[in-house]
Amino acid sequence: MLVSKMSALLLSILGLSVGIPHCPMWKEIVPCTCRMDSTKLTTIHCDRMTSYDQVVKLLKGHFSPADRVSLKLSFSKLDDLPFRSFKELNMSIENLKLNHDNLGELAADTFEGLNKVVFLSLADNYLGKVPEHLWKRMTGVKTVDLGRTKITELTESNFKGLPVVCLVLAGNSISYMDQNTFPRQVERLHLGRNNLKTLNKTLTNLSDLVWLFANSNDLTDIEAELPYDAKKLKMIHFSNNRIERLPQQLKSLTNLDSLFFQFNHLKSLDGTLGKARRLQRVVLEHNHISMLTKEDFAENEILESLILGHNRIPALNNSLLNLKSLNFLNITMNRLTEFSFQEIVGLQELKSIDLSYNQIRTLVGPATNLVEWNIKLTELKLDHNEIESLNGALSGLPELLRLNLSFNKLRKISPDDLIGLDQLRLLDVSHNYLTTMEETSKTFLPRLEELRASHNYLTILERDFHGLPVLCHADLSNNQIVALGRDLVSKTRCKIGHGVHEGTWDTLKIYLQDNPILCDAALPEITSSMEINHTRIYGVAHCPPLSEQPVTSKPNAFLGYVPDTTPSLPAAISANLPTIEQDGEPNNQVKPLYKTSAYEAIQLSIPHRNNLEDPNHHVQQDQVVDLHQNDQYRVDQAQATIDPVKQEKQLSKLASEIEELRSRVEELASQNQILLNQQLGNKSTEKPPNQELGEDRKP
Repeated sequence: MLVSKMSALLLSILGLSVGIPHCPMWKEIVPCTCRMDSTKLTTIHCDRMTSYDQVVKLLKGHFSPADRVSLKLSFSKLDDLPFRSFKELNMSIENLKLNHDNLGELAADTFEGLNKVVFLSLADNYLGKVPEHLWKRMTGVKTVDLGRTKITELTESNFKGLPVVCLVLAGNSISYMDQNTFPRQVERLHLGRNNLKTLNKTLTNLSDLVWLFANSNDLTDIEAELPYDAKKLKMIHFSNNRIERLPQQLKSLTNLDSLFFQFNHLKSLDGTLGKARRLQRVVLEHNHISMLTKEDFAENEILESLILGHNRIPALNNSLLNLKSLNFLNITMNRLTEFSFQEIVGLQELKSIDLSYNQIRTLVGPATNLVEWNIKLTELKLDHNEIESLNGALSGLPELLRLNLSFNKLRKISPDDLIGLDQLRLLDVSHNYLTTMEETSKTFLPRLEELRASHNYLTILERDFHGLPVLCHADLSNNQIVALGRDLVSKTRCKIGHGVHEGTWDTLKIYLQDNPILCDAALPEITSSMEINHTRIYGVAHCPPLSEQPVTSKPNAFLGYVPDTTPSLPAAISANLPTIEQDGEPNNQVKPLYKTSAYEAIQLSIPHRNNLEDPNHHVQQDQVVDLHQNDQYRVDQAQATIDPVKQEKQLSKLASEIEELRSRVEELASQNQILLNQQLGNKSTEKPPNQELGEDRKP
């Protein structure tokens, strides 16, 4: 019993129809399928039939006129249908769907006896025109789906006398409509994906209209084209047209709750939406809107979602202050140069703002005389802007969970910039100009789990993580990190803050891909020291030969090679950074300042190795040495871009070689002195040859 209940629960989770049992005769009508719902409506689906005769043979005799049926015949070859009738099935069909059956001309007699049909779908066939001769056989139909049936025009007689309330004509080639084409009682109308250049006043009398789709046409002007007295109209969808102005009729549509005008040519809103007090969703992205005013959203107090991305908006002009229910705001890809949090003060329901891909240089916090901001943002996207400094503008966002500042021009982060962000989980400062994150050690972010700081100019990390007690992921790849402080993670222990493992301890993962420290000879020591503090280092190194790696001694407080001096970013930027702006457009794709790959040539202003043994050789100051191509050095007379960190490494290595050479010379000199002394001692015990000769000649 328990197993059967668990199986039913699993099927329910997977979305399978547990509560819709098979019909008693389902085995007899295979390959057709049959199910019965709680309202005693039997759903029959026959797919890929070779003829209508096959359908009749499978279903005939298994049902009676008392059976309420929803019949669907799809992807079938029904060439004999014009010569047959649905009466042969001897059932009461309420829903009839004939889709993807290559149907063309339809005979009226085929549909004899279908007076109980309330839903008819002939979509995805080749009708070419509205089959209005069928309506006399189906006098009670309420919904008609003629989508994608190659219809080119609509006339006044097409739906005359039909009690239809939902009409779907999407995906056709309709380019013309008579003025009185649609019955007045139509509530839902879909004219999307056609070739309409004008609505020709066909909608003005549809006072019962609830939703209207006219997307993906060729409309340019819809002024005076909407229903005059549509108090029930809730949704309008006119996306993907060429509409230049919103119709003034929108001011009278007081019950409108959803409006979609994306991908048009709108230049302004002209206050047309300001009176729509029930408006909840507005999508206006990909237009040419260049101005917002206070009147544009004056009375939209229950508006929840506002999407204005991909426009030309230079300023918000306090236009959002009345949107008390706003939850999501998207202004990506506009022309904002400044964002002030004063624009959203008091919008307590606002949880997410997307300000990415603008030209924002300045962030401004709310007025200092405010005791509370009443801003409860949980997500703020400021990536791909021109921000150089945060100026403490974010310090009043106590509920912020995710902050994206990537692809900006940040040179530093001060303690005041992140103060009060007690709920922050994700901080992304990648692709900026940061040379240090030392100031973060003075800011306490008690719940930060993920730090993204890749593609910056960081060189040394000492106590940068001291204010991040539960950090779990730190992406520091593509920097210039040469040393890690021994106390870097001494106050950090990864703690999972969400999910099924919430509250459990884990390992801090530091990603150091393409950083010089991965080429340090002391890497095993660095890794071991980090693992003691429940930290693992990840990354693939592209290192030069072992003989070219730094061999200088390291201060006890650091792991890795620590140069005597580190470059200051402003000088480095002025000498080496790519142009930030070209032709007035921001260039946020900044490449690393220093190359660490072994496949890149390292250029330093140092004497050639072969010249060290020549004391008379004078090295010119601008002589550039290329340490590449199998250690064959090529000398060029050119001004070289100096990389201070790598120069320090090479000079240290050079000093080591000189010291080794000096020691070797001293050793050889000592050996030569010993040999010389031995030779002098041997000569002192021997008599000169001439002296011996003289002695022999004495008488």
